[in-house]
Amino acid sequence: MGFSFMVEFFKLRQLIVFALMFVVCPPLMAQKKGKQQPIDSVHVKGRSILILGDSSIYVEQDTVLILPDTVAIKLKQDETKKSEEFYKKVKERLYKTRFTKELYRLLFNDVKKVEVKEEEPKAIITNGNYKKYKGQVINNIRIKKLEVFGTRITDTTKNYNSWAINLANDMHVYTRSRIIKSNIFFKEGDVVDPDALTDSERILRSLPYIKDARIYVISRKGVPGVEILVIVKDIWSISGEVSIDNVDRSDFAVIDKNFLGLGHEFRNEFLYNTEYVPKVGYNGIYSVNNIYKTFITGEVNYARSEPLDRVGVRFYRNFITPEIKYAGGIEINKSNMLQSRIFPDTTVEFYTKFNQQDIWLGRSWLIDETDDGGRTNLQLGTRFNRIRYLDRPIIKNDTNQQFFDRNLYLFSVGISQRSYEKSALILGYGRTEDIPSGYLLEFTVGKEVNEYYNRAYLGWRFSVGRYFGRLGYIRPSAYLGGFVRKSRVDQGVFSLQGDYFSPLFRVRKFNFRQFLRLRYTTGINRYDNEFININNKNGIRGLNYTFLRGTRKLSFSSETVAFTPFYIIGFRFAFFGFFDLAIVNANNSKLLKNKLYQGYGFGVRLRNENLAINTIQVRLVWYPVTPPGTSGIGFDLAGQTPLRLSDFRVEEPSVIGFN
Repeated sequence: MGFSFMVEFFKLRQLIVFALMFVVCPPLMAQKKGKQQPIDSVHVKGRSILILGDSSIYVEQDTVLILPDTVAIKLKQDETKKSEEFYKKVKERLYKTRFTKELYRLLFNDVKKVEVKEEEPKAIITNGNYKKYKGQVINNIRIKKLEVFGTRITDTTKNYNSWAINLANDMHVYTRSRIIKSNIFFKEGDVVDPDALTDSERILRSLPYIKDARIYVISRKGVPGVEILVIVKDIWSISGEVSIDNVDRSDFAVIDKNFLGLGHEFRNEFLYNTEYVPKVGYNGIYSVNNIYKTFITGEVNYARSEPLDRVGVRFYRNFITPEIKYAGGIEINKSNMLQSRIFPDTTVEFYTKFNQQDIWLGRSWLIDETDDGGRTNLQLGTRFNRIRYLDRPIIKNDTNQQFFDRNLYLFSVGISQRSYEKSALILGYGRTEDIPSGYLLEFTVGKEVNEYYNRAYLGWRFSVGRYFGRLGYIRPSAYLGGFVRKSRVDQGVFSLQGDYFSPLFRVRKFNFRQFLRLRYTTGINRYDNEFININNKNGIRGLNYTFLRGTRKLSFSSETVAFTPFYIIGFRFAFFGFFDLAIVNANNSKLLKNKLYQGYGFGVRLRNENLAINTIQVRLVWYPVTPPGTSGIGFDLAGQTPLRLSDFRVEEPSVIGFN
């Protein structure tokens, strides 16, 4: 917000006080002369903090402020005036020739409003507040597919038009309507179930080939039943990845997340390394989502290269909504992997060849539902995992235990509560994001039978998350697990983690969020060659040194992100500043007696939510303390995989990882 808006706001507060005095004092109102001041409305996004001078106002939900029109108009002008003037001048200059005119249309979003006539003036269109339609019959379901480029899910009357945009849209294969209908939990002739509509909208948004989705209920006066309008916006599903270390080693991948508009994912990766035979390797995955409307995903993977030979097949179904009663999966694969162990004075490489079979089954019961949409489930799960080695290092009772032939039996019981609310500009760059709130508590027991001995397994997980209004989103988690043999814990792990992000702060045209993460992990009687490290995302981003490893670590990271209003060819810019602190017991068994490693930096990220490609990140970082042979300045230009907030749902029973 500009300074002029701050002044107007404080004037407005005085105006409101005087207006209240006139309301409670009719004689004063009778003496008041002059015309009543017209009013206007201004929309403010929820979960936002308006900074006004030395004060702030927290807006819990999307709100429409009713203001005197002079103030409202001033507010709206302050938001757009400078941007409009800048782009107007650029447009005037570039529209002088045909070439520069097309260049302007390619680089900038020139908004043109398209007038859309209402089919029925008496139609009521609703998104989100579905409870008032509960029990009404669904007469018809309409699917509206927005073009990938030049459209907005929040305002379908806006259209960005240029020859380049039209060409790109024409080249895209859109998701087929039957695929969209197969991923929703209702059909024509059903009665409206508010939870089914809410879950369907969220599931559509979670699909890797969908950028955003909205489900509207349309009712008309005098017409029984309702119509459902499903609006979806695809992403440009074809993307690629390139990694070039040097002329002797590189990777190249071509990925289609929506093959032929069927919702199938097809990944083809080619690996080139002159040190291997053959020099060119291949890694491919073909995945089919929601087979025959069962929400079962099937996946076939094949790899043929020096570091990895694998062929496998996998089918699985998760508890994607609280109403799902059964979940499970089965996986069969055969692998031959090149592995390495790095010691201070040497590196040992060896192959492990093995067959693996994995099967699990889960059952869920919905036991409670609150008025605000929160649902509580009790869930049971059982799992069997079998590994048989065909090639491995020499093993003994106390040597290379990771390569024992083994059968693992696990059983879990868990309770989870889940609810969601829509927001944006958290991990995404404009798409709608579903913030999970609730908790997860899970207990796991089991038994491992290997070729030398048997041992029991005990595990416990707990996580809770909630948006605390003006304070922000807080999510603490705790994990504890390990194998037990002869009253001794083997391969145990204890981990505590806290995650936080703030509400959205708006200053002028920029939106800010603060992110924090604190994590502590310790191993309990881990094997000699099992380590955790503080490299890159595990502690100090950009730092990579083999021997920053141990069995116990503590890390803290802070990041401030400024989402800018700038778009170029659909890419949105976000600037960020960060610092990382981490310590690991690499040299001393007492954690705090080791060096504290630090990283301070800043950078910029570019993300086009219409594309399936990774976020482009440029980062510069300074390390006050560095390991031997490592530079104190780090620069990174790389792709960053898009992230999503993790849910509170029970999955297959598993052993807690040491990472």
